[in-house]
Amino acid sequence: MAREYELMVVLSPGVEGEDVPERIDALKSLLTDNGHEVSEVIDWGRRRLAYPIKSNFEGHYLIAHYSAEGAADNREVERSLRIDEQVLRHLVVRLDD
Repeated sequence: MAREYELMVVLSPGVEGEDVPERIDALKSLLTDNGHEVSEVIDWGRRRLAYPIKSNFEGHYLIAHYSAEGAADNREVERSLRIDEQVLRHLVVRLDD
C-alpha cells in the first residue's frame, strides 16, 4: 500500500531564479527514478532562515508531495539530497492516512 509523503528541500541562496525550474525538474526526476509517484512540487521561494545554516541566512524552499511504498524507499532519495552541495537541509515527513 502506497503512503503519502512530503519532502521539503532548502536550497542554497546561490541558486538563482532562472535555475529553480531546473532544480524542480531534478527533484521530480530524483523521486520518479526511485519509483515514487510525484503529485505536485511547490516553489515557496526565497525566505529568511530561522538560524544560519553553513553561513547562509536565506534559502530557497521547495516542497514535493509524493507517494511511496514504504520508508525504506526514501533512503536513496535522502542519500542523494545529502550529497548535493546546493541542498542546505531536507526533511521527509509521512502524511496522515
